[in-house]
Amino acid sequence: CGSSVSSDPTKHETKPESEGRANGKHLSDEAAFKQGVTKFVDVFTKIATPKHYVGITTDNSELVISTWNEQREVYCEVLDQATLLLVKTESGRSHWPEFFEAIKFKALAKATFENGILEVRGNSKHPHHRPVRFKLERNEKPTQVLCGMLGPMINCIVQFKQRPCDAEFRKLELEQVGLRQCIADREQQLTTVQNELKPLQEDANHAQDDARAAKEQLEGMVQRIRRMTFVMDFHKRDHLYPDDPIQNLLHLPQAKEHVPSPVPCNPHALHRIRTKYRVKSTAPLPDVHDDMQHEMVLQKLAKIDTWDYDAFGIAKASNGCPLFFTCYELLYRCKLVSHYKIDDTILYNFLRTVEAGYHPNHYHNNTHAADVLQIMHYIVHKGGMKDVLSMQPNEIFASLISAAIHDFDHPGFNNNFHIKTQAYLATLYNDRSVLENHHVSQVYELVKNPKYNIFAGMTWEQYKDIRDSITEMVLATDMGIHAKITQQFKNRLSEVRAWQSKEDMRLALSIALKMADISNCCRSTSIYQKWARCIVEEFYVQGDAEARLGYPISPFMDRNKDDTDFVKGQISFMNYIVVPLFNAGAELLPNMAFAADMCHRNREMLDSPNFAHYWKNGKDGATGT
Repeated sequence: CGSSVSSDPTKHETKPESEGRANGKHLSDEAAFKQGVTKFVDVFTKIATPKHYVGITTDNSELVISTWNEQREVYCEVLDQATLLLVKTESGRSHWPEFFEAIKFKALAKATFENGILEVRGNSKHPHHRPVRFKLERNEKPTQVLCGMLGPMINCIVQFKQRPCDAEFRKLELEQVGLRQCIADREQQLTTVQNELKPLQEDANHAQDDARAAKEQLEGMVQRIRRMTFVMDFHKRDHLYPDDPIQNLLHLPQAKEHVPSPVPCNPHALHRIRTKYRVKSTAPLPDVHDDMQHEMVLQKLAKIDTWDYDAFGIAKASNGCPLFFTCYELLYRCKLVSHYKIDDTILYNFLRTVEAGYHPNHYHNNTHAADVLQIMHYIVHKGGMKDVLSMQPNEIFASLISAAIHDFDHPGFNNNFHIKTQAYLATLYNDRSVLENHHVSQVYELVKNPKYNIFAGMTWEQYKDIRDSITEMVLATDMGIHAKITQQFKNRLSEVRAWQSKEDMRLALSIALKMADISNCCRSTSIYQKWARCIVEEFYVQGDAEARLGYPISPFMDRNKDDTDFVKGQISFMNYIVVPLFNAGAELLPNMAFAADMCHRNREMLDSPNFAHYWKNGKDGATGT
């Protein structure tokens, strides 16, 4: 339809003006108008304005003029005789034949349309003749669009195709155009409805999100209530928790019976810590001038961010509460108490009870737990693990609690001794990580009592994530699976992908706890020697028990071979366990590279000629807290 087409080519051209006057000189003005109008039945053409089309048809002696662009914008106007008379007069033409001559088909093809004005210049050179201008209005009524534009267009298509069944073809085309227009109208209505529904859908989505959040909050509250109101099921066979939820279980006949008894904490030091972190507590305020020992506790805690933190010193200054003060300080320093909304009284009860659950062994005691906890804190923060792993509060909390409880209720005899003697715990855990399973399970038995439940303020998801992390970390401290876990870590280091998954996070944290657990070999010489005396005395206690039972004495546990076996055992432990583990850890945490160097210095000290004499004269000073 881009070319100039009409249903009747004879209607495109009006007769010359002179011929019109000769033939119409006796015609009235009305008759001349009707004769001219009939020449414009179903005219359709593309005009000069880009992408515009014009259609003209007649309707009861009226002229219907329409324009249509490719964006389906339609301008249409029905012009009666009176309106056309005004247009004719404005164009400077006196007679109807002159007017219709000006808008004949060829002139119409050169017309322009802008701002609602269709302007036809015509071919007249008369000085008083001006362009003919039609003012058209935007109109999308289907009836007028069909009459003014679609009808002429279809008629032209029919004429152009010259089908033998023109009438039937035109009827079908008209029906098709009508259906398309109907579809366009429905699409417009659909768009309008969709626009109206969009804000309603957004409101529904927001309401659904609010409902989901409320449901999760409710489920979390239900879980917390269940944990807070949980009634413990005491183990009748072992007579657990007769008066207090601390297990009083005789692990082995060879181990000394341990009845947990929490040691009173220095109230002045505790008050100073609470004041520093603005802790709200119902405890009475002590007179800090009555006891200056708390200053020693605070001085020791001031070095909690350093590698040479002295757990022995804090144990002495705090009157046997090194684990309580170290853990209490770190949980508040890391803002974990406020993050998980832990009640200070419950935290106080929990830490004192956990510390009381450590036996007074030579090595595996509360001082060792405080030492491992502080080193774990150092690896996470100063060592850079927090930044490398992008650790969140769940991981930081799990790392500190796992270090604090990792040897809870340790009887002073290792897994091999439990398995050899077929002890109850070995049977209970099927010889698999016997003590490590026991440490974790006993602590979670403890927190079933609301008095000690530091997890009460957490959501179920937080509790489950932290519990799984703590369990995996503590079980990894079993030296029986040391090679397996270390090799798994080295294999992961060989991969180039980032440490982002939960499995990667827990593997790295497990390695960190293992490093902290055996870090005494990488400390200053004075601290290392204290721990060396402690571990060897605990080994000898087990060796003595094995000798009494007629079992072969485990390697490096025979006190009769102290002069030779101690140095040999320590050097082997450093060469095959400590140094390879810390070197692997330094690949992930370059800030920890110094630790292996310190271990090398302690190993050189063991090889020195004077060490044997020094060790023989100084071993009687070994003590445990």
